Amino acid sequence: MIGINQVTGSVIAGCAASCGAVLIVAGASKLHRGIRGFDDMTAIRRALRMPRRQWRLFGLAAGSTECLVGTLVCSGAYPVLGGVSLAALGAVFCAVLAYVVFAHVPGSCGCIRWRAATETGAEALTWRAIARSGILFGVGVAYTVVSVGAAHAPRQYWFGPGLAAGAAVLVLLSMPVPVRTPVCRRPLWRKTRTTLRALASHSSFAAMADSAGPFGPIARYRRTGCTDEFWFTVPPGQGNLAVVFQVNRAAPGARLAVHVSLRDVPTSGAGWPARTITVADVLPQAGKPRTNGERRYEVSPSA
Repeated sequence: MIGINQVTGSVIAGCAASCGAVLIVAGASKLHRGIRGFDDMTAIRRALRMPRRQWRLFGLAAGSTECLVGTLVCSGAYPVLGGVSLAALGAVFCAVLAYVVFAHVPGSCGCIRWRAATETGAEALTWRAIARSGILFGVGVAYTVVSVGAAHAPRQYWFGPGLAAGAAVLVLLSMPVPVRTPVCRRPLWRKTRTTLRALASHSSFAAMADSAGPFGPIARYRRTGCTDEFWFTVPPGQGNLAVVFQVNRAAPGARLAVHVSLRDVPTSGAGWPARTITVADVLPQAGKPRTNGERRYEVSPSA
C-alpha cells in the first residue's frame, strides 16, 4: 500500500508540475501582451465588458498571478499551498469559460497567445478550454490531498511519467484542431454531408434547383481526387437527365468551386456513381413541387 501511495503521489505531483508550467506560459503571454499594450478583443473581455485600460491592468494582474502560482507548484516547496492555489485558479477559469461558452460570447479565450486577439469566429471558444481548466482544478485538488502532512512534494521515480502525461494532455487541449485535410481542404468529419451542405448554399445550386428541379430525395455521389461529384435526377417530364455538380475547394478559406453540367442518365448503369446518399435532411423540400411562390428549398448553412 505504501508503494502504491508513493507511485500515485509521484504521478499526481508530475501532473501538477505540468499544470504549473502551463500556468507560467499562459501568465507570461498575458504579461507580454499587457506590457506591449495590445488591444485584446477576447471573449472574456467582451463578457466582462472592460475598456482597454482596465483590461490591460486586469491582464497584467492575471498574468502575474498565474506565473506566481505556476512557479509555486513547479518548485514543490509548499505543496499544499500550491495545490490549493492551482485548484482555485482552475475553478475560476472553469466558471468564467463556461459562462462565455453558454452565453455564446464571440471570440477566443486568449489564454495562451503572443499577439493581439481580434478574431471573433475563426478561433471561437470551445469545450476544450473548459476541459483544460477542469484538469487544472482536478489535479490541484488531488495534489493537495496527496501533499497533506508532507514537507515537500512527493517526487520520486514516477514523477517523470506523470509530468509527461500531464503535459501531453494539456498540449493537445491547447493546440488548434485541424478541421480540413491539408491537400484537398475537405472536412475531416462527415466529409460528404458537410460538402453537400456547402454546395446547397451555393448560388449555382440554387439556380439549377429553380430551373431544373425539384430534385429527388436520393442523389448519387463519388469522389475523384479532390473533386466531389453529386448527381441529382430531374423530374421525368424534363427528360432522362441528371444535374451533376463537381465541387472542390482550391485553397484554405476559399469559396467552393462548383462546375455544373447536364448529363443523360445511363440506362445500362455504366458511368453512374455507385454510391447513393439521402439528401432529404440537407434539402428538406427535395422532391416537393413549389406552390404559391414558395421557395423550393430551405437549405442548411455551410458547416
